[in-house]
Amino acid sequence: MRRLILAPVLVAVAGLALAGCAQDFGKGPEGRVTDKTKDGKKFYLVVDPKKEGKEAKFRVSKYDYHDCYRGSKYPKCIDD
Repeated sequence: MRRLILAPVLVAVAGLALAGCAQDFGKGPEGRVTDKTKDGKKFYLVVDPKKEGKEAKFRVSKYDYHDCYRGSKYPKCIDD
């Protein structure tokens, strides 16, 4: 009987642990990606919001980093 109770509890704990691993970084400003930088396991995009030369650098997930190329429109590049 204990084994029947223990199995669902272990599955629930494992599910919560994996859900806690997801990275959720805030979205940066809309604009063109002008540069991409990587610092160890931290990934950054540099975006020029309205082609004014006032670039904004912000942290993104590694998946967003790989999906956005220099010259692409942000956040469209992560939504496609």
